[in-house]
Amino acid sequence: MSNEFRPLVQVLRELKMLAQKRSSGFAYIVTEDNHSCIVRLHQGQVQEVVYRMLRNEEAVQRLSMVSAAKVRFESSGIAALPPGRAPLSEGSVEWLLGGFEHDLGGQQYQFSPAATPAPLPGAPAPSAAPTPPAAAVNPRARQTLEQVALNYLGPIAGMLCQEALDAVGGDPHKAIAQLAGQLYSQQEAQRFSEEARAALAALR
Repeated sequence: MSNEFRPLVQVLRELKMLAQKRSSGFAYIVTEDNHSCIVRLHQGQVQEVVYRMLRNEEAVQRLSMVSAAKVRFESSGIAALPPGRAPLSEGSVEWLLGGFEHDLGGQQYQFSPAATPAPLPGAPAPSAAPTPPAAAVNPRARQTLEQVALNYLGPIAGMLCQEALDAVGGDPHKAIAQLAGQLYSQQEAQRFSEEARAALAALR
């Protein structure tokens, strides 16, 4: 994966080339604001997109708002969509594999920090907003959560666990509820929640 951020349109063109080569695996996209997106490809078909705890159509819609990103592709023979999961809609697939050119084709990107407007003469300097402290996550709890989630969410489990923990301030029990919402049936969500809570309890 290139360390340089590029316009999203260039990243999507690379994804389009992978599809044309009938590749199977996972495209890991990192956006300029440090969020992760995973695109599942199987024999050149885009089957699933996960981004910021969103899946498929909602994930594609949010991804389309990104200015710049970088991408890394890992081939995998197990990239086929698991049974019971709804595939990405035809409209979203078409956008990812070419429709984006209409929206993003002229996109130019130059990475630079956000400009800060100069204060008016005589105006008091604005006080900096306090930065909230980073949530402290018990590494053992996170690893345990990822191990349980792996059985339900596959290779994207690690990314989804991190996103969930970030969203709830590092509380693993709240993260369980977030992750359960990613599953495709109430029974599966309940099984996952029970296993994850039991695994966390065993750490005490």
